[in-house]
Amino acid sequence: MKTLLRSFGIAAGAVLALAAVYVALLLQPAPGNQAQQGVVFASAEPTEIASVAVENATGTYRYYYEGDGYVLDDIPAAIADLDAFIGFMVRSGRLSALRRVEDAAPEAYGLDAPSATAEIQFFSGNPLRIAIGGQEKISGNYYVAVEGFPGVYLMASAMAEPFLGPKTQVISRSVTPALAVSSPLSAVRDITFSGGPLAQPVAIQAVSGGDAQVRLSALSFGAATHIVRGAGVHGLDQTYGAEMFGSLFGIPARDIVGYNLTEADIRALGFDDPWMVVAFDILNGADAPLEHLVLRLVCLQDDAFYATLDGSGAVYLVGRQPFMNIRYDRLPVRWFLTPLLMDLSAVTVEGSGQQVRFGIDNADARNPIITQDGTVLDVQLFRSFFRLLTSAGHDGVYLGVLEPPETSALLTITYEYTAPGKEPDVLSLYPGGVRRANVFVNGTGEFAMKDQFAARALEGLERLLAGQSIEENWQ
Repeated sequence: MKTLLRSFGIAAGAVLALAAVYVALLLQPAPGNQAQQGVVFASAEPTEIASVAVENATGTYRYYYEGDGYVLDDIPAAIADLDAFIGFMVRSGRLSALRRVEDAAPEAYGLDAPSATAEIQFFSGNPLRIAIGGQEKISGNYYVAVEGFPGVYLMASAMAEPFLGPKTQVISRSVTPALAVSSPLSAVRDITFSGGPLAQPVAIQAVSGGDAQVRLSALSFGAATHIVRGAGVHGLDQTYGAEMFGSLFGIPARDIVGYNLTEADIRALGFDDPWMVVAFDILNGADAPLEHLVLRLVCLQDDAFYATLDGSGAVYLVGRQPFMNIRYDRLPVRWFLTPLLMDLSAVTVEGSGQQVRFGIDNADARNPIITQDGTVLDVQLFRSFFRLLTSAGHDGVYLGVLEPPETSALLTITYEYTAPGKEPDVLSLYPGGVRRANVFVNGTGEFAMKDQFAARALEGLERLLAGQSIEENWQ
């Protein structure tokens, strides 16, 4: 039993690479309503077909078996649409007509100058030759003549139209792979967006599977899936991240501009200076290998773009996708620093002329010991204060990269970590606009927040030291 598709290259084209297709084809039902198929011309499994040669208004092409796989004319395997090829082969092997029409001269049905001809060669050696004429005006079905079957027949449009289409009908209309896992956050590893609406490139790195530096950086944000590296370092807003990442999968093409293009051909279409570039690594499935994709875009107009993947040799026409509107200010999660208490060795709060350092002993992570100047504090009260500190969040308005402040900080919070190599995180609030405080994280300021947070945090500090309950809501 031969496989239907296998990966290998030949001069005339390329062979699709999927060994499981043989089984898939055998399970395909015959197209159309078999109850209406009054005349059967062929009833063969698609794997019994040696070749299909077509000539129509778009040109001539041939799909054929060679070695132990099928060649799709000159179409590269990487851009072939498996489902479309399966459908074409199924129809070719199970060819039928709805009925035989009245005897008349072929020219009465457009068969003197057919719209398409096809020759289906089976491994058995008995070819099937078909000519497709005009359409029946009411139903839209097609008149056909088949060698060895006298007369003219009416064939369902769904069965006839693949032979009227171009060879590119078996090219995938998806520029990028479809998402094969439950969440794009799981599939996308490291990714960099450049150009488009972004003033500067933005790199986003996956924490799971990331290198040591990424994992250390992620400690600043607790349970982050990815970190964002722009002017500063942030945790990724997972809702917005999933929207942006998800729109990179299965990008639909409106048309195929060209394939088997050289690098020079592609550059000539504007890709020497692309409007946007997205470079990303994906693990698109439990057992899938890590793939590196580089997607380049050329803007033609507001809702029309050329798109190509590096190495594909193909250029597509696509519409605007959500990731093309990416906004840097929406990528960072709202909260500035959200470390886990179990990862810390100390927290220091400074403001209003005082500086208080809390030591954290996490030998028993479930029951940490909190000390201040040698005094053991109530751990539940400290947890309440810690939740207040880590609730510091921006208001969603991106201010650009702020100039270094010239005034004293209203509040400074320093988080020290137990992990070797992890530098302390420092969050500082400085006077900003009206009732606003500009926030700097590790020396970089991009966002602001309500200045009342500083007052609430310092008030919470006093209450913690006094052993009193703390109001965690500062909004």
